[in-house]
Amino acid sequence: MSATVLVAAAQALTLADGPKDRSRAGAAQAELGLRRDLSVVMQDGRITWIGREQDRPATPGATEVDCRGQALLPALVDSHTHLVWGGDRKDELELRLGGADYEHIFAAGGGILSSVRQTRALTDDELLAESAARLRRMQRSGTTTVEIKSGYGLDLATEQRQLRIARRLAQETGARVRTTCLAAHALPAELRGSPEGRAEFLRRVCLEILPAIAAEHLADYCDVFCDRGAFTPDESRQILLAARALGMLPRLHANEFGHTGGALLAAELGALSADHLLHLDDAERAALRDAGTIATLLPGTSLVLGKPFADGRALVQAGVPVAVASDCNPGSCALENLALVLALACYGCKLSPAEAICAVTHNAACSLGLQGELGRLEVGMSADVLVLATPDYRDLVYHAGSPLIAAVYQRGQPIG
Repeated sequence: MSATVLVAAAQALTLADGPKDRSRAGAAQAELGLRRDLSVVMQDGRITWIGREQDRPATPGATEVDCRGQALLPALVDSHTHLVWGGDRKDELELRLGGADYEHIFAAGGGILSSVRQTRALTDDELLAESAARLRRMQRSGTTTVEIKSGYGLDLATEQRQLRIARRLAQETGARVRTTCLAAHALPAELRGSPEGRAEFLRRVCLEILPAIAAEHLADYCDVFCDRGAFTPDESRQILLAARALGMLPRLHANEFGHTGGALLAAELGALSADHLLHLDDAERAALRDAGTIATLLPGTSLVLGKPFADGRALVQAGVPVAVASDCNPGSCALENLALVLALACYGCKLSPAEAICAVTHNAACSLGLQGELGRLEVGMSADVLVLATPDYRDLVYHAGSPLIAAVYQRGQPIG
């Protein structure tokens, strides 16, 4: 395959100067490895050379792309999505805009349970088509790697279908996909309302759903919605320990609605990521830092639900590594553009533009165990690269939402 050369970028964020084998925290999160007049040679899906344009070796037959006046950075990694779902919840959007609260909608059988009903009703082909359309829009917005959770099945058959379709999305779109079993997203409608029903669902998750998912190698991780109205820390611990014994590493929805124990449980279990984290105190931040758990912030959800934003500045100051993700889902945040969400992380969570870039590249890759593959511009790394239609990466925040993605390369190939 012939090479492609991105020629003489005005600015390139290599992220090559900080730690490479682990996530970055504190001051290191703002170290972008900025270079000027940088060229990148991509061939066979990899970066094969990178350096100043004046030093570039001869590349006969290569396709040259003039990047003067433009900025380069690693393609975005979306480390928390619920991308495979059926139908929509636009009616709930109107209810919330009229003053209804998300938790009240959920308690009344809407929210997640509405998406469960709609997802169960679709055929595999319908579910694949809807999900692929979303993922292709995400790719055109700069994301080439996604984590995809189940959780709109709440029964074995539909959880399996969601995860199988998530795997198929990688084949359909070329995106790099990591999958997470989130069977413990909510109690299914048929088991709500009694302690016996709750105990029965926990039994099904631990003894039926997780073993079947593991037998098919459908999930890389296991997640639990550990919060008010969902699952307690003790229930979440039971599920995550069962998953770990089956080879699925823990992730956790935590502390979205209060100091409900999820963050401390994530630290206790050494979870790869604790996500949402709208409510944290100093002790909880210290526990996450000491455990090396990445704090994944989801500012799009705060925007859509009208909730407070997670305090990203306090996390950085406490030395906790921070990632940022879209939380793309049918109810609380259907945003697909991670470049826009990183700007929200600056305006809402008070990250600097540099910290936010690291949060959606290197740190997000670390939370998926992909730091040796993605999130930096270096020789040997996957040629997943963004070209911006501006010479200054800060315009992603300054002009948030403007069409600044000039080109997206996924394994060295342009995404149309």
